[in-house]
Amino acid sequence: MPALTYNTAAGDLTIGGVAMNGPAWKVLNLLELWQPADQRGSDRLIPGTAGVLAQQRRDTVTRRSLQLLIVGDVDRTGTPVADRFEGLQANVDYLRANVAAPTGATDGTRSAVLTMPDGTSRTEPVHVVGFDFGNFREDAAWLRAVLTISIPSGRIQ
Repeated sequence: MPALTYNTAAGDLTIGGVAMNGPAWKVLNLLELWQPADQRGSDRLIPGTAGVLAQQRRDTVTRRSLQLLIVGDVDRTGTPVADRFEGLQANVDYLRANVAAPTGATDGTRSAVLTMPDGTSRTEPVHVVGFDFGNFREDAAWLRAVLTISIPSGRIQ
């Protein structure tokens, strides 16, 4: 599989300064980040009456699962590699070290910048809380992975 191609029709994303769409990997479901935040709060039950007393809801921390396709044919700059397994290992190692690993910063977040189709940018701190592998091709041509992020404010706004 040659270097990945992508378009920015649905926008673009960086996490901690690392472009999440490039020649060696890309996010397959970027629109996941367009969704509203989860909400917290619940209505109050009033004994002896029908129904409930409605209470205000607020945005709360929200998790989103980003599907990644990672290839082994090229490195993160798009340079072809001779051995797909070594290329895939290098790409996974880079993502693990620069996106998925704990930051050591005070609050442990990385800056996520979501560029929308109209060119506007939305920036929000996120925690990367998972980097799990799924299907892969046995010759290391590609690997599907899921990068799980937690957005403390609820959404990238």
